[in-house]
Amino acid sequence: MVSFSDLRLSELKDNIGTYGKFGIGLTKDWAIKNGLNPVMYASKDSLFIENFMKAIEDFFKMVIDSTDTSGKYETAYNNTINTLRYIKNYKGDLIRPNGGTKSDYVFANEREWRYVPPISNDISAFIPIDRIQTSQQKSEFNEKVSHLKLSFKPDDIKYLVVKKDSDINALIKYLKQVKNGFSTDIIDRLASRILTYEQIEKDV
Repeated sequence: MVSFSDLRLSELKDNIGTYGKFGIGLTKDWAIKNGLNPVMYASKDSLFIENFMKAIEDFFKMVIDSTDTSGKYETAYNNTINTLRYIKNYKGDLIRPNGGTKSDYVFANEREWRYVPPISNDISAFIPIDRIQTSQQKSEFNEKVSHLKLSFKPDDIKYLVVKKDSDINALIKYLKQVKNGFSTDIIDRLASRILTYEQIEKDV
């Protein structure tokens, strides 16, 4: 899956540093057109989660005990459990790759939207955690979905965020070279949408 945050520029100050200091802001129309969907946040002690998980367990038992050979019950079960891919903890520990951990981090403040590819023979809804313990294991599963890509065009970009002023020229240079270079008009338009993390942190 690929995750995005539905945040205004004025709200980035409290969130952007959590996942890095570079970013791309895309239009809501682009998100909807590409099948992104807001996640549902759930508190671990809520009655909703308790009832939902109990319903899935009961549904699974019904599928196992069923004598139906058409596969329709199994398909219905998979469609139901697929909704778990759009549910996230309201609050919990945020563990970052560099080893840092933020306790009691409120994920709901991110207002996350997700792109989740449809389940197929190549894509499983869930992978047991003991099969993705190492970087090599993760790479093997990532390779299976490497053909799935989210693409966007310059008109889909609302803003580009870099860490500091000295990064701006390097980004503009890259825009002149990527895909054999954009037109001057497009580069000028994108350059006008570049913001720095320092600007957002201090001025927005």
